Amino acid sequence: MHIRKTRLLTPGPTPLYPPALHSMMGSDIHHRTEDFRRIYRETLADLKEVIGTSNDVLVLVASGTGAMESAVSNLFSRGDKVIVCSAGKFGERWVEMAAAFGLDATVLKAEYGDTVKPEQVEAALAANPGVRGVFVQASETSTGAAHDIRAMGQAIAKTDAIFVVDAITGLGTMPIDIEGWGLDVVVGGSQKAFMIPPGIAFLSISPKAWRFTETANLPHYYFDLKKEKKNADKGNRAIRRTLRW
Repeated sequence: MHIRKTRLLTPGPTPLYPPALHSMMGSDIHHRTEDFRRIYRETLADLKEVIGTSNDVLVLVASGTGAMESAVSNLFSRGDKVIVCSAGKFGERWVEMAAAFGLDATVLKAEYGDTVKPEQVEAALAANPGVRGVFVQASETSTGAAHDIRAMGQAIAKTDAIFVVDAITGLGTMPIDIEGWGLDVVVGGSQKAFMIPPGIAFLSISPKAWRFTETANLPHYYFDLKKEKKNADKGNRAIRRTLRW
């Protein structure tokens, strides 16, 4: 089969990894067979190793935005105080999600090309007792600017808040120490450094973040992380689709 090579020279999706292309040419696997369960368990274990964490990692059939939304809808309740760092188009997406789900957001805004500074986050935490979460991009896709998530994580770890990081363009392109830096939720996507087609998202979830699911009451159905975890432990998928990476 001839595969036409397309050179992508725009921000966003990266060129596809040739072995991934060949793998996708293979036959389908039924998602309720032991063959699939074996591949899926291996995929989850490999993802943990690749992104460098012992925290739970779940895979969702969605763009990275789906995993971002799942972090909001599964871990928070309407009216929860949160801090949102916005320094570009995708920081603005966190702002829009917080508003869509009725969170009480303090927005720390930086100009495009700049970043929100860790001391701004620390000051906002001190000025807003009871903050439940902080949202940021590891690297802001629209500008390429990288936030100092290590220093932010150190400040947030002193509080009861969880740190939610969109690392869709950060994983595989910059140093990220999930547990060492106190990153409670880290979101990744398939079409960046992983060099596979868009449509697969994943996220790591710390024990601290899992505890938030016990009190969160925002509505969700397709993006149900507890259901996804229960099925993943069995080698099944709550959100059904065969993976061929």
